[in-house]
Amino acid sequence: MSLSLPDEVAEVCDAWLQIVDGLAPGLVTGLHVRGGLGFGEYVAEVSDIDMVAVLARRPDDADISALEESHQQLAEVGAGAPLDGFHVFADDLAADPDDCPDLPCILHGWFDPAGRFDVTPVGWHELAFHSMAVRGDLPPVWTDAARLRDFTRDCFTGEWAGIAASLEKFPAESATDDATWHVLGAARMHHLLVTGEQTSKSAAGRWALATMGERWQPVLREALRIRGASEADRAHPPAYADPAERGRDVAAFVAHVVASA
Repeated sequence: MSLSLPDEVAEVCDAWLQIVDGLAPGLVTGLHVRGGLGFGEYVAEVSDIDMVAVLARRPDDADISALEESHQQLAEVGAGAPLDGFHVFADDLAADPDDCPDLPCILHGWFDPAGRFDVTPVGWHELAFHSMAVRGDLPPVWTDAARLRDFTRDCFTGEWAGIAASLEKFPAESATDDATWHVLGAARMHHLLVTGEQTSKSAAGRWALATMGERWQPVLREALRIRGASEADRAHPPAYADPAERGRDVAAFVAHVVASA
């Protein structure tokens, strides 16, 4: 499938590259977008821009300060959807992300000079197989299908077991529109364990509609409708008259998928 960069995404990327090039000439040799963009499912006004910036060198304090300043200036310009991701020395992509040092990361406008956001097998695999180049050729990227599946299973038994317990414990939070994100997030990870392939949240939700039992059809349709990645998704009628019932189904679905891992 041939993908193209949406105009609003290109404008944000171009704006950031212009800023960072002015602050640290030659530092950023590559910029690649992934996430929903890499799967052809960017949702305007919903999706962030998931990016990986490839650096010419391992950044020193001056480089990190320039990267932080570049994102601050981008926010002040108000160019569009925020950039989320990490800034990595090219050589570090060729090895297991566990061996990668902490990296300058940006998430929802919060810059961490030594973070681990998406410094995982998921991030490396998405970059390797589901990304688009804005600047530069993609350097060699480490991948290992078995490690990806093990990492995903560990996420279910660790972090997502806690999410499932929290959704059950706090029903009011589970009933919100935002909470339906957990349905598609869980479906996405379940899809990887079953098929061995990465996909987008909404594509995973559609796959789950076709492969999982009738019990989960309402909450899957509702999550797809709220995210609204396609006309067909938005066409689903509201599945719940009672938000509390939806919240119970969100919690139950996540618990079911976590248990299946």
